[in-house]
Amino acid sequence: MDESHSPAHPTQYLRGMKQGFAWIADGLKWVLQQPSLWFGMTAVYFALGFLLKLIPFMGDLLLVLITPMLLAGVVWGRVQERPVDQTPAPSDTVQRLYRTWILRPTQELVYIFTQEEKIFGAVLLGIVTLGLEMTVKITGYLLIGGSMVSGLTADQLGAPQLTTLLGMFVIAMLFLILSMGLIYSVPLTVLGNRPPFAAIAESFFVCRRYPVPMLALTLPFFLVYLAITVAFAQDRWLGYLLVISLGLVTLPVFVASVYRSYLTFFPLDLPAAAR
Repeated sequence: MDESHSPAHPTQYLRGMKQGFAWIADGLKWVLQQPSLWFGMTAVYFALGFLLKLIPFMGDLLLVLITPMLLAGVVWGRVQERPVDQTPAPSDTVQRLYRTWILRPTQELVYIFTQEEKIFGAVLLGIVTLGLEMTVKITGYLLIGGSMVSGLTADQLGAPQLTTLLGMFVIAMLFLILSMGLIYSVPLTVLGNRPPFAAIAESFFVCRRYPVPMLALTLPFFLVYLAITVAFAQDRWLGYLLVISLGLVTLPVFVASVYRSYLTFFPLDLPAAAR
């Protein structure tokens, strides 16, 4: 463990909802400072996710596998604060938009693959994340025959209501535990040099120690995720519409907000632009 990167745990003000909302406001401000980068990265990620979902069965698994690696690129790129490209902007509007909204965001997402000292931990974290995600999903299929949304309609398949509710409660708890473990796992692995399992465990304990501000930080985004999930269960195209509208805005703010909250627990000696 990198002792210089130990959690600060400033207990004097990390006890209320206000801190969680402050992280969101800070993340939103950060995103709006570089909108083409953040929204561009989100658009590229969504496009990649859509293409992967065209692959039967394996598409969702591949997306879960590579997501921690792409997030690692974002996190490591923010800390490094690489020099801005000084090449004169193309006079052609299409080329300028392509470079600003597609090329640079794509380079940021895959940045970790160019870092030999960091790529192993990011890949290993992706594998561990996929394994944990599959474990929870398999448990869900065994208990309620699918996802939480399918569990809500399980009575149509003749499943006892009490059994279904208990199964849904177990799955909800497993997803909560998994989310608590994963929320800081990427920066702890990439920036804190933790092994993936140690990063997941430390992330879980930080969330458990500060439940109120973490609830304030995550609840608004969870409600958006829930709305998108329900929309997909009702109509696929409605789900895609919400992803493009709500998801395109909320995902970069969520990533930036989580990163800003991470710096509260694990302050780094960062360049001024990354603070």
